[in-house]
Order: sequence, then structure tokens, then C-alpha cells
Amino acid sequence: MRYRKLFSIQKMSTLLRNCCILMVIVFFPSPSFSGVLFEERLSYSVAKGDTLSTVGAYFGTDLKRLARENNLDPSTPLKAGRKLRISTTKIIPETMQNGILIDVPGRMLYFFEGGAPIMAFPVGLGMPKGEGEKGWETPSGKFTIKGKLKSPDWKVPKSIQEEMKREGLAVKESYPPGPKNPVGGYVLLTTLPGILIHETIDPLSINKYLSHGCVRVMRDDMEQLFDSSGAGVSGEIVYAPIKLASRSDGRVFMEVNKDIYENVKDMQAEARRLIEKAGLLDSVDMNKVVKITREQKGIPEDITVK
Repeated sequence: MRYRKLFSIQKMSTLLRNCCILMVIVFFPSPSFSGVLFEERLSYSVAKGDTLSTVGAYFGTDLKRLARENNLDPSTPLKAGRKLRISTTKIIPETMQNGILIDVPGRMLYFFEGGAPIMAFPVGLGMPKGEGEKGWETPSGKFTIKGKLKSPDWKVPKSIQEEMKREGLAVKESYPPGPKNPVGGYVLLTTLPGILIHETIDPLSINKYLSHGCVRVMRDDMEQLFDSSGAGVSGEIVYAPIKLASRSDGRVFMEVNKDIYENVKDMQAEARRLIEKAGLLDSVDMNKVVKITREQKGIPEDITVK
């Protein structure tokens, strides 16, 4: 298993130069599951200028969880040199032989080769609908990479120009290559209308829902993805707030993310449907299922009957 944090340290930013891998555990599921459970534990040395927000965004973990695991006050600035424990545990909702999988509720992108995820990193995604406002949800569906651009001159879509006008902003028709270009220096063009996978110049938008539907990626991650992807690479965007996976010892795990686009009418009913479909109703504790579907922490939790 090869993740960006494990095999590309020499080309990474200060964040990764200060990162030391303590342990990585990967569990593959039984044939009745599509989900893959993996856990990553890291030690990171705080650099000057780091904040819990920037570190959390880069490693795809929640600020509050990062503070809690390190006994920190979120309002207190980080001191350079301090060692942080960082743990990320996720369920990959599906597997594929080759290509890109984007988990919208999990805010993660996975790149598969030979049936295994060889890259995994957090992404920024489309804004949900606000009260009385238009949404910019990242759509679900299969796609193909139809091309890629380096240092592009980005033509601003008419829909975004109209939004600029409504909000009283200066309307831009295009952005030349450079540090102010919102799509950065690396872009993958998808067959989904208007949807790009691109570098972002706003690192704090990673792990959040702030884009106009596109998939935002950190520069270092985008460089790797750009080099590995080309025209014809397949992909899929999946919307699965509830995910199941099992370990080789028979333990069953469930991850429940927030239904950010409000596509699921009843989260508990959906959880039960997935468990029944997997034939696990007698193997799991439904009281645990009810609890975690209410909490929606976005962390895989053991739901096996004791």
C-alpha cells in the first residue's frame, strides 16, 4: 500500500518534511463488502506558522479531533517543534481496478492501480445549498479524464461570473497563469460538465465544501495525481454518507459522515438497509448503529455484537 505521505517525502512541503510515520494498518474486507478500512498514525513536528487548521486540512482530520488527541486548547497557537499525534481512519466506499475514486461525504480522493489505492488525500468539494440560495454540489457519477492542463489560462464560467455580479464583486472573465489563478497550476478535465479536478490556491478550503462543484486538491498531491493521470483514465464520484467494512477477524465497522447535500431521507433506515444487504443484521449491535448515525462523527466505529 502506498500513500502520498509514505513515499513522496522528498518532494513534499514543510508539512511532510516534519512528518514521521509511526504505523500504518490496512484491512481489506470480506467479499460481501465493497468498503476498505484503513488506519494511518503519524507523528508531526510543528513548523513555524502552522495552525491546527492548516495541519488538520492537510492531513484530512478534524481540527477538534486533532486538538483532543493532543490535549490542546484550539484557541492557543501551536509552538514550533511540538510533536503532534495525527491519526486518520477512513472507510473507502468502493474499490476499482484502476482510476480515481472521490468520496464526497468523506472528502477524500483515492487513486487505484491494480486494484489497490496507491494514493489517498483530502479534497475540497462543492458548496451545499443554503437557505434560499443556489447550491454548487459536486455531482455523483462516473467520468473519464479527457485531458490535462499545466499552468492554464482559466476561463471563468458564466455561472460564476453571474455570481460575482450578484455579490457586487469585480467580474473576471479569465485568470492568467500565476499565483492568483483559482485553479492553480494543474488541472484534470473530466467528462462531467463543468467539473475539474484541480490544484487550489486556498489550502484552508481542503476538507471543506467551498468550491463551485470542482474537486480542489493540495498542490503537492495534485502534482502526483497529474503525473499519474491522463486522457482515458476512468473515475467515479460517490455519495455515500454511510459506509461499511470488516476486518479479517470478523469485526464490522461503520463510518457515518454528515449528509451534507441532504440526499438521504432517513440515516438510520439507510444504515439498516446497508446492514441487511450485507447479511449482517445478526452480527451487529443496532444500539451502536443508532448512536453513531445520530453523532455522524465521520470516523469508522466498531458496531459488532460483543
